[in-house]
Amino acid sequence: MDPLHYIHSRAGRIGGRSHTQSGDVDAIIRSLGQDPRRHLVIHFHGGLVPAEAGFSIAEKLKGVYSPSPDAGGYPVFFVWESGAWETIRNNLTELADEPVFKELLRKILQYAFERLGGSSLTGFGRSIDGAAYGSAAVAAREELDRFWKDPRKETIPFREMDVDAHRAMIEEARSVVARVDEAEILVDIQQDRRLQNALATLPDLPPSSRSSLSTEDVQEHRSSFAELASTAFSKDSGTRGLVELYKVASYLARVLRGVLRRYSRKRDHGFYATCVEELIRGFKLAGSGLNEWGKALEWNRMKQDTSDAFGPNPDVHAGTALLTRLQAALNGGLELRRITLVGHSTGAIYIAHWIENSAKYLPATLKQDVVFLAPAITCDLFAKMVRENSSRVGRFRMFAMTDSLEREDQVWGQDEELPGGKDWRRFIYPSSLLYLVSGILESSAASDGSWLDEPDMPLVGMERFLHQVQIYPDAEFPSIQQTRTWLAVDPNAVVWSKSTGHAAGLNGDSIDHGAFNDNPLTLESLQHIVEVGF
Repeated sequence: MDPLHYIHSRAGRIGGRSHTQSGDVDAIIRSLGQDPRRHLVIHFHGGLVPAEAGFSIAEKLKGVYSPSPDAGGYPVFFVWESGAWETIRNNLTELADEPVFKELLRKILQYAFERLGGSSLTGFGRSIDGAAYGSAAVAAREELDRFWKDPRKETIPFREMDVDAHRAMIEEARSVVARVDEAEILVDIQQDRRLQNALATLPDLPPSSRSSLSTEDVQEHRSSFAELASTAFSKDSGTRGLVELYKVASYLARVLRGVLRRYSRKRDHGFYATCVEELIRGFKLAGSGLNEWGKALEWNRMKQDTSDAFGPNPDVHAGTALLTRLQAALNGGLELRRITLVGHSTGAIYIAHWIENSAKYLPATLKQDVVFLAPAITCDLFAKMVRENSSRVGRFRMFAMTDSLEREDQVWGQDEELPGGKDWRRFIYPSSLLYLVSGILESSAASDGSWLDEPDMPLVGMERFLHQVQIYPDAEFPSIQQTRTWLAVDPNAVVWSKSTGHAAGLNGDSIDHGAFNDNPLTLESLQHIVEVGF
């Protein structure tokens, strides 16, 4: 990749082990000054890709943004190396072999199934008619055993519940959420040998504790999830040791209340996904309220990289390096006709920080056009951007998936090399990356500096938050209201997949979050925007 077209950073910084030094940014500005198109295009890839993938994306998109020396614009790619996606994938993937995760999930599915009317619902198919199994406990066991046997071929457990029984489930949740009984759960798990055998695999258990849970010869597991469970369920707080089943029951009750509460408020992500989310979130809420298990996923650190890029040192901080040099060039006579910012996924977060900081360096008359591709930015941050700096933004367009496609786009979804085209790890989480971010990874900061954890965090790139006004009314969700209002000014501000046959620049049919950089129709629209305009 030509160094005149990328800025490579690590933790928001250039220099050091980064491929980009401060002198390279000077060279980029000199090259931009010689470009007759007077159009700077800056691309921010998603933060959940390694550096090699970032360079590959840049190489592919260079021709989209600069099809010829006299068309398009001068492209600069921010290749920001966070490594977060590898951490997220590794920590989530290890759940595939984690017996405690599987058995706790089975219990939550059972309890939620019982309380959401699963044993009495009829006419909705085998997967949600508890009577077909004899009990919710049998239903949960058989559904998961069937699915885990070969997730590549089987449907997600209780899939039909997401559509057919949703209204009845909401009413049930409202009536039972306050009646979750820890004592009842304790009695149940005291008789559940499968769960106790799994608990016996937790790390650092003393022999007496391990043997009291299981008479089998078991091997301990040391996944991040297992380590947290070992600490959370141990007799002595903050240590690992003797497992207390009453603590397991308390945890399961907390998770169950979370599932039921979300259904009662219509804030669920579907039955299976919501149970997985709350199972993981249960460890967040068990301690300080901070994202306990999510810390291992390093989501917040990855987001911090986008902010750290705008630190004070123009020779160290990647965003500041380009902005200060642009300022000097403009003051020295550089004429720019356009600046276009393109951000995919978490690259949209980077753009929000760029827009905020550009006010310090770029003239107010220089509007910056913005294109989001499946953005993973919260409505809170987006609303802040447009509230404080909308005058800096020229035209705007977002390409994203409809909610039905978003739900079907599994984090580990399609793999053409696998039988049936489905990745076996998809049972860990059954929906898209944006659903994962909204349901597990994202948190919001309170004004006093503490952390408030909110499931179903509103994201700009998710249709559900923009269109389901009855669930997210303006009065209760002001940041969503501000986002809706701002987007409504331009009827062409949003292109939902699948949009085909429309005017140039208004088409896209990507059904994969990670494929917006590759989708031919989306790239065709993107090229039109860069070459011709909105």
